[in-house]
Amino acid sequence: MSGVDIEAIHSEIEEYRDSRRGHVLESYFSSRAYNELVFLFSSVLNEIQNGPMSKPHLRLAEMILPTDAVITFNWDTLLDRALASKGLWRPDWGYVVRPNQLFRDGWKDPQTQVAFNAPKLIKLHGSTNWITAYAIQDATTGELRLTHDLDPASFNVFIEATRPYACYAGRYMAGYEPYSYGYYPPNLNFSGLPAPEGRVIVRVRQKSPWKREGEADSEGLVSMPLIIPPVRNKTYDLFGGLFRTLWNEAEKILAEADEVVVIGYSFPATDIQSDQLFRRAFSRRQTIPRVTVIDPMPLRPASKFRDDFGVREPNLVVRAEYFNENTEI
Repeated sequence: MSGVDIEAIHSEIEEYRDSRRGHVLESYFSSRAYNELVFLFSSVLNEIQNGPMSKPHLRLAEMILPTDAVITFNWDTLLDRALASKGLWRPDWGYVVRPNQLFRDGWKDPQTQVAFNAPKLIKLHGSTNWITAYAIQDATTGELRLTHDLDPASFNVFIEATRPYACYAGRYMAGYEPYSYGYYPPNLNFSGLPAPEGRVIVRVRQKSPWKREGEADSEGLVSMPLIIPPVRNKTYDLFGGLFRTLWNEAEKILAEADEVVVIGYSFPATDIQSDQLFRRAFSRRQTIPRVTVIDPMPLRPASKFRDDFGVREPNLVVRAEYFNENTEI
């Protein structure tokens, strides 16, 4: 449907889910609806980014120096794939936070040897290829919690699948390039939460006659994408210290950088956290960095840096243009 605000829909479901704590069935169905929107949102991005590598992102990867950092609010993996193709960056350590495991036709431990002379890719709202367990509401407290038995900050990373993998209902889908997958990511290969004392966990899946049964395995702990969806109340704390670490690192980089290039970010009024991030970072600075804004409609981001963050000419350069393969930084 055109004209529908995805943030409004997702926020409405989230607010209803949170208001029904203690009501088992209503909480269950609203949680399923919320999680399904995360899958749908991620699936759309996976379909868009599946195919040949993006030329603008390849060009950007060529211009990024080993001492640079990319801070992004996007969930897509276009730049992840481009950076990896250049050989300077690896998902094992390039996200600043180290994943628990990585999927390359099976779950494998990340490489321990960190390249210190490599760029950083900081994804402040998660990523479609970051994988975690389902979030459910505790039957007793009504609080959200993840169903895996690890630190909440733990996450896995999907890289590539060239053959079927175990996933929800075995519904593996072939034909995806690295860093993208079909609707369901691979199941996790570690334990789920233990049942409370005096209770047992029963795994039940309702079968629908209009849904095709998968042909792959379904072993393991059912997984889902780890993204902070477009909602008003973003649940960063559900994932322990993961996002706190990322946001603190982003603030440190913005406070110390000699040059800041902003590509296509318009500082939406509803994104209060990002506004506060820049305010905190620039309030720590003792010097004014060179800031370049590249945006086809640069009025709002330019005014933010000029009026709110104190960056004026000649340190502020505004380029009213689209980001494409010919963009020079």
